[in-house]
Amino acid sequence: MPKVTFLPDERTVEVRAGETALTAAWKAGVGIKSVCGGRGTCGSCLVTLASAERRAVNPPTLLEREGLLPEGEDRHYRLACQCEILGAVTLSVPPESEAVKSAPRKPFTHLPIAARPLATRIAIDVDGPNAPPPRALAERVKDAVMRTSGRRRIALGAAVIADFSRQPSFDAAQTVTATLYRERTIIQVRPGRHERLFGLAIDIGTTSIVVFLCDLLEGAILASRAAGNPQAMFGEDVISRMTHIQKDIAALGAMQGALVEAVNQLTGDMCAETGVEPHDIVDAVLVGNPTMQHILLGINPEPLGRGPYLPVWSEGVEAEAQSLGLAIAPRARLFVFPMLSGYIGGDILAAVLTRGRDFYRGTQLLIDVGTNGEVVLAHDGALMATSCATGPVYEGAHIRCGVRAQPGAIERVWVDPTGALRLATIPDPGRDKEPRPIGLCGSGVISSVAALIGAGLITPEGSLAEPGRHPALRAGPSGRAEDIVLAPASRSQTGRDIVLTQKDVRGVQLGKSSLRSGIEILMGVCGASTIDRIHLAGTFGNHLEPEDILKIGLVPRVPVARIHSIGNAAGDGARLALFNRHQRNRALSLAKRMTVLELSGRADFHELFIAHTELAPEPLAPPQATRGP
Repeated sequence: MPKVTFLPDERTVEVRAGETALTAAWKAGVGIKSVCGGRGTCGSCLVTLASAERRAVNPPTLLEREGLLPEGEDRHYRLACQCEILGAVTLSVPPESEAVKSAPRKPFTHLPIAARPLATRIAIDVDGPNAPPPRALAERVKDAVMRTSGRRRIALGAAVIADFSRQPSFDAAQTVTATLYRERTIIQVRPGRHERLFGLAIDIGTTSIVVFLCDLLEGAILASRAAGNPQAMFGEDVISRMTHIQKDIAALGAMQGALVEAVNQLTGDMCAETGVEPHDIVDAVLVGNPTMQHILLGINPEPLGRGPYLPVWSEGVEAEAQSLGLAIAPRARLFVFPMLSGYIGGDILAAVLTRGRDFYRGTQLLIDVGTNGEVVLAHDGALMATSCATGPVYEGAHIRCGVRAQPGAIERVWVDPTGALRLATIPDPGRDKEPRPIGLCGSGVISSVAALIGAGLITPEGSLAEPGRHPALRAGPSGRAEDIVLAPASRSQTGRDIVLTQKDVRGVQLGKSSLRSGIEILMGVCGASTIDRIHLAGTFGNHLEPEDILKIGLVPRVPVARIHSIGNAAGDGARLALFNRHQRNRALSLAKRMTVLELSGRADFHELFIAHTELAPEPLAPPQATRGP
């Protein structure tokens, strides 16, 4: 079997002859971007053929020859999904092709909340086996809990007693601590007195995972950790991952296992830092987009990727931590938020949960911009939500030089008074010096388009200016400008020019128009004419400049001061539901209260979409969205 070695990790794996380099990477645990899931349509899985035996790989395919490889590159560059392994080969994965490894920047907000957890602890004195009348240990534990708590009915499962029976002298008369869930179900019995209670708030996104270790009695965060979602090796977006599951159902178990392992690793790190025992973590709350919630629960998400795009499971669910493999108290509960539709998940519901009473006064928008844009409109106390297919350009995918938000990604672009292009990259926490660029992340794409429109290098219609207008504009064979060089090869980490292409700009237009049209339809259906405030949620939204999104018309025109980034609102909402039982009930109520508006099939969407493709604050005469569903 041919051997494949990947640099710079120096991981080697054996594959069957004819398998692709992308498949080899998955088997080796090497993360390579694969936006299209290995179909050869995105060009994101670029690798370098470092060394190879004679005829160790197939010749470049038609897809590669027709332009997915960068112009002027030699044939040592291959697309991993098109490169078939026939002999021993060494492949180098350039930085811009690596699936995200570093933890993304996910700021959170310290929200004041009264601690009313669903888990409680009481110390009880359990009678010994010789105490009259003779009773089974489980009966003696239940009687002690009822006697101490004043409750008449207490549930105690055999599994909890089984856990307790593994303790030394478990059947002797002793003081033990019983942990109750919802005050009626015993989920843990431990010898001695244990007062402190801990829980986890988990936010699982397509790109990243964030876990908070929390003190349930104090309502405080003890530690937090973030990491890249290890499922990236199966594809950058949810459609790619669904495709893998559709081809091989075993991929579902692999993806679920990767999520659980990552959560356990982050939890273990935090426990080691704080001295918390995993046995004392007795409650957990999880939010995520519909695909991530399905996969975590072991539910096949494939129906989410095809019409009518319905979830397999939409209700909030409580599961035993042990049943999912979480390394906390075995009978601890994991609450997974309900989802509203196939594309509006618990993460958006959690974000709405963080909004106070002011959110329900007047007209306010909560927007999470990403591969799929979710919008919630609060108008005179009513809530309506919709989902817009904004496209992956806003997270750096399907952009010629697009990368995830990681050190070296360009996040800001501006034109100085002399006309020179300037840029800023995401810093590397381990270095003082700003890293050289590796590509454009989502906020960098928006920033560059807004800056170049302001400088006259991109027209409001989305066309690049004539090549002679600026030295950075490069002409193609037709004589028209095809890209703008933001960073020449000499200044980049990749050794290649980092550019924004005409195709990239068109992608921004399409995504912008989809989101804006969805907003206009929500406003039209609800009868709202103006917006009082806009809340930008999510990692991407947190790093967008309000001036940039107003300049290209991504959102309705409002004063800049009324656009606010609210950080990792999904994680914030998960913590609210962890700390306070009433917030968990409120989340369930919000799910029932919120109306979901489907955009597919609406006659007015097409007209609005065409009108809003212009990269300007407002179109000249946009059509009006019709009222009614």
